[in-house]
Parts: sequence; C-alpha cells; structure tokens
Amino acid sequence: MNAAYSYTFLTGASTLFDLKLNKQRLYILSHPVEYQISFDTGVLHVRTEKGFEFDSRSGPILLDWYVPNLGTLDERMAWHMHDCLAYAQSLSFVQTNYALKFVLRDLASYSNTKAELVRMAVSLSKSWYGMPTHEDRWYVNVDKVRTVFYAK
Repeated sequence: MNAAYSYTFLTGASTLFDLKLNKQRLYILSHPVEYQISFDTGVLHVRTEKGFEFDSRSGPILLDWYVPNLGTLDERMAWHMHDCLAYAQSLSFVQTNYALKFVLRDLASYSNTKAELVRMAVSLSKSWYGMPTHEDRWYVNVDKVRTVFYAK
C-alpha cells in the first residue's frame, strides 16, 4: 500500500461531519456510517452501526493545534477508519497504520512529513490494536464494526 486515491460515503457522512468537539472526547454515532476507500492495492469497505463509539484522534489535547481531535470530514473519516481497522483486523497492525498515513496525506491534504509523524506515533504501541475484550472500554463496538479489504 502506497497511496489512497478516493473515497465514497454510502451513508453517514453527515453523521461524522455533525459531531461536536467535547471535553470527554467521546463520540457516539447516531446513525450507521459506511464508506469505501480506494487504495493502490485495493478497496477498503468500512461500516459501523448506530451507537459505535470512538475518540476520533487519540492522544492528548496538547496535540490539537497540530492534528485536531475531529478536524475536517476527511480527517474524521481517517480516525474512524483507523479505529475500525484496529477492531476488525482486516489489515495488519503495520498496514492499518500505513492506511491512516495515506488517507491523511492523499485525501486529507496532510504533508507527507505530518502524515508520517502521525503514522509513527500510532505505531509506538500495539495495545490499541485488536478486537476489544469484555473488560475494555471499547467493548461496546464488538458487534458494531465491519471492515473488508478487497485486494486488487
């Protein structure tokens, strides 16, 4: 995977776009969200059901000046996609982080350097990757996420 070319929302663009920044940095989707992203190696299909919870861009508030917690629709989709890929594991840990980089660089207009810094930051720990267990905060998402990568 070396590039993201385009995306298409099938449903829920307004659900992501209408999210409002809050102190808890917790966002519960009021409707299903579904989209496809075209990469040079294939197409990623992402779907979450109503009630899916995520924190948008993880990390401390201090980073908001550089990489916003919500940001543009393109950025929100990138954060959503990254969380979904982590839970569903349709791509490896490494591929998931590169998918984030390429969506930020190619679709959200980040510079290559900025997108690479984000990729490196999310690659520092693997503890967030994988389907949440019953004890995890994000266990509520177990039945609310589906991702499929259709390789070329």
